[in-house]
Amino acid sequence: MKEHGCKRLPEGFWSAVEVWVKKPHVVNKRLCGATETESRDVDIEDLRILLDKNNEESLQDVFLLLCSGVSPSNTHQKDKPWSSTVRTFIPKVNCYGAKQQKEVVLKDSDRQHVTFLPFEEDAAAGRVSLKKCNIYQIRLCSPGSERWALELHVLTSDGWFSDGVAYPKLPWLSSDLLPKLVRWAAESKSSEFKSTLSLLPVEKYSLMYQQLKEKYKSMVKVWPEVTDPEKFVFEDVAIATYLLVLWAEERAVESLSAPQSFVDLGCGNGLLVHILTNEGHPGKGIDVRRRRIWDMYGPQTVLEEKAITPSESFLFPGTDWLIGNHSDELTPWIPVIAARSSYSCRFFVLPCCFFDFYGKYQRRQCKKSQYKEYIDFIAEVGQVCGFNTEEDCLRIPSTKR
Repeated sequence: MKEHGCKRLPEGFWSAVEVWVKKPHVVNKRLCGATETESRDVDIEDLRILLDKNNEESLQDVFLLLCSGVSPSNTHQKDKPWSSTVRTFIPKVNCYGAKQQKEVVLKDSDRQHVTFLPFEEDAAAGRVSLKKCNIYQIRLCSPGSERWALELHVLTSDGWFSDGVAYPKLPWLSSDLLPKLVRWAAESKSSEFKSTLSLLPVEKYSLMYQQLKEKYKSMVKVWPEVTDPEKFVFEDVAIATYLLVLWAEERAVESLSAPQSFVDLGCGNGLLVHILTNEGHPGKGIDVRRRRIWDMYGPQTVLEEKAITPSESFLFPGTDWLIGNHSDELTPWIPVIAARSSYSCRFFVLPCCFFDFYGKYQRRQCKKSQYKEYIDFIAEVGQVCGFNTEEDCLRIPSTKR
């Protein structure tokens, strides 16, 4: 049980539950995210059909958990008292093969309970079987007029199964998850940022990230720079994955056949350019200083050593996308260069250090975090230049108006 002062309840409780259901990766770092089916109202008979109608004993235990701790005055008046969805976990590294890890999520808005029922599907037999050992419930309780608490209830603690990915160890639920839910429920404001990958299908991102990570992990062993190889290699793999999925979605929506071209301004070690080029996108990188690793990529990876000065001589009329990955002083100029290059040129920036057009960025207000304020500044620049900008966590892809 975790107690807290009474604030914005029960809305805060359900807001916290939504974070855990839709964005489990913010707590469980082994996950890339989750997908969720459309919600529908269900009753006990619906649950029998949905879960395991051939195992009445297990179902009875589940029904007892769903209705436990309820006084006669708090019995259900609804015909279909639960809101049901099915969520599917998406691991960062696929250790399950073709199997998907799923669970039924049952929300009881009258009693302020949410229950999680993991199950396995047998597609050939057309049936599901509950993972009875890993069923748990989170309850909002009010022990006093000025206090509230979240309680964790487990159907059975014997034989709890943990694989360290979709199913953490049982103590983790109380030591890590529950405190996070309490904090989210008590907070009076929502997050400043959209969730990571809010603009992309997370399943496609996860699959491609795993493929590219395996393909380019050998770069860690031959990294000639003084920088941390694992950090830079896998970070650039993640950014490349994001762009490749984003561009694939763009081609599908706009019925394009040719891969998008790009220029990476301030490309640094050039690995992002190397990956995007290898994956079929024509482009190049430009940086003021050559890196030792450039010689390892081969002639197909085009990298140029030159100073970038925003001017008529640095426009790219034949380029689809300009990239600014940790581009420092160039960051606010990239929307300007994209807008002046052509009507169809778009941009993507991932800021690191904060600069405006004249020097270090000076904060204008304290109600936002420094990063959020700077993201909004770059988005504002993009809008002035004629772009519709969209934020995805710390990334700003853009489309022309």
